[in-house]
Amino acid sequence: MQLAELEQWKSASPGNMEYFRQMNRLFHEIPAANVQLTFNTDKAWEKLQKEIQARKSDPVIRNIDRTKGRYDLLRIAAMLFIVAGIGFAVYKILTPGATPAVIVESNQGIKEIKMPDSSNVVMNRNTTVAYTFNKHKRVVELHGEAFFEIASDPSRPFEVHATGIIIRDIGTSFNVRAIEGNDSLLVQVTEGEVNMTSGKSQVLVLKKGEEGLYLKSRDEFIKLALNDTNAIAYKTKIFVFENASLQSVVQKLNEVYGIQIILSPAINDCHLTATFKNENPDAIIDIIVETLQLKLTKEHNRILLDGAVCE
Repeated sequence: MQLAELEQWKSASPGNMEYFRQMNRLFHEIPAANVQLTFNTDKAWEKLQKEIQARKSDPVIRNIDRTKGRYDLLRIAAMLFIVAGIGFAVYKILTPGATPAVIVESNQGIKEIKMPDSSNVVMNRNTTVAYTFNKHKRVVELHGEAFFEIASDPSRPFEVHATGIIIRDIGTSFNVRAIEGNDSLLVQVTEGEVNMTSGKSQVLVLKKGEEGLYLKSRDEFIKLALNDTNAIAYKTKIFVFENASLQSVVQKLNEVYGIQIILSPAINDCHLTATFKNENPDAIIDIIVETLQLKLTKEHNRILLDGAVCE
């Protein structure tokens, strides 16, 4: 029905047809204009009202439909603005760099997100990810820690930007730890290959089983063997402890599960050898207590562990 009214309005006068042609041309030219557009909605509405008032006094316009009166032109003008609005939306989507960043926060939990390119990201606690994809590049701004499994797309490089460092993916899976306030940034590669750069001439290439440490205060890259078996335990929920100090065990559990386990000084020197796979934290703590013959006390949100001095 609305299309029929529009056609009737267009044929009512040459002026109406020319006005429609101008709006239609604007709709088709918007995507080709590689410029940032801004709109003053107040001025646009004022102009529209003046146009409506001017055309209301034209007897030719009134021949559209006498039973509907002054609301017909307003409805037609609204349709034209909808068309223009759709054109602008298409322009924003198709123009490189025009799409606003999508921001995701993990807050106090572990969050997994699937990106538009099918890349998978697991965010550790207190982490923020902001990603912007276009037809030329995929860019992620990271604050905190996240594990990336990148979907291959040779035509669109994938970059992670964190604390001034750019990590470029070369078809891989990797973990990035970029905690605000820390002097260091750590990248651990579990599959494939990445390169790290500080934006200067330095480039560090990392392959599977390697990790790269960047020291901001010294603007220095250090390559190491990946020897932390629990580096991505927050993602996998798999812990492997080989004669590990109880302090390091508790520190990792507190970090991954967001709990507060406190050791008494008497058991600081205790060590543990154990593997936990997808166990809930209460079960892990019970196993530690049983294995080392410890005493467990719960106090508010804290878990206190005590026992005899370990030899």
